[in-house]
Amino acid sequence: MNRGIPWTVAVPPEVYAEYCGVTMRQYHTDPAAQMEVQLRGPEIFHERYGLPLPRVRAIAPDFTTYLTASVFGLEFEVFEDQVPAPRGHPIASIEAAVALAVPDDLSTVGYYPQALAFYEYMRTHAPQGVQVGFPGGSQAPLTTAVLLRGEGFLIDILDQPELSHRFLSVLAQSAIRQREFAAKVTDSPVPGAGLGFTDDYGGLLGPSLYFEFDVQYMLRIARHFGAANLSLHSELLRRPHLAILQEHGFGYIDVGTDPYLTITDCREVLHTEFLVQMKTSEEMLLSTPDAIRRRYREMVAEGAPSMLVELCRGVPEENVRAFIEVAREYE
Repeated sequence: MNRGIPWTVAVPPEVYAEYCGVTMRQYHTDPAAQMEVQLRGPEIFHERYGLPLPRVRAIAPDFTTYLTASVFGLEFEVFEDQVPAPRGHPIASIEAAVALAVPDDLSTVGYYPQALAFYEYMRTHAPQGVQVGFPGGSQAPLTTAVLLRGEGFLIDILDQPELSHRFLSVLAQSAIRQREFAAKVTDSPVPGAGLGFTDDYGGLLGPSLYFEFDVQYMLRIARHFGAANLSLHSELLRRPHLAILQEHGFGYIDVGTDPYLTITDCREVLHTEFLVQMKTSEEMLLSTPDAIRRRYREMVAEGAPSMLVELCRGVPEENVRAFIEVAREYE
């Protein structure tokens, strides 16, 4: 049996809120509730499942990754008990997109005023020893562009490539500004050697367009900060995308629950670290303990260097326990 396989149960805010008895509306509108969920959630999972507590207790305002696009008008809907969703795409044309400019003062635009208010509450009310962070800027420009323009931006790339590049340049500069703003808020150093990106829409571009309209803008941000160690989370990639990322210096690639890639694909293409996650819905929520154990063993046999599953609301407790039990067999 393979041994030394590290594993993680990733618990998103909506699941911590479920276990804490806090609605999603409360979580996204009340800083006290949000702080309580972030602090108490890991403790509940430690008590119930024996998961390790974080080595560093840390909290931060959570306005989802939509915070990045909110400076250009993206709004999201807060529901009573499900995750937020965007209220449409605010930019109607590529001409309107290229007329945008990065705001001089981020503290006054989008969801930043609310995020700052949450940060101030957390900073003044957090228990001693708890670190309070501030988010912003990790989303890749291509994904931000699709959130703002919708599928129309994919057509813009073909019909108006020059204007599309101008739009992406503004979004790259905005991402830089947001990362610097987060460091300023927390009086922390700006990003250094390592930089991570989330880019779930990147794989919508074919390999022939992927570098020109996506990867090069992440690299532009990385060069600004002098970052050499790059990581990426993206869930719609194919094998050619992996080769492009590796060629341009991405040392860790998390393909999540990508339906188009397997562990074998990643092993055959990549010579860098990678992660293929167990599928949240099919292989956890809708599964059984025996099937979870069987799938875990299959993934290890296929060559998974590490194992992770991200939970969603409603996963049966026996399924969570099954994942942990089989994971400990391979530690």
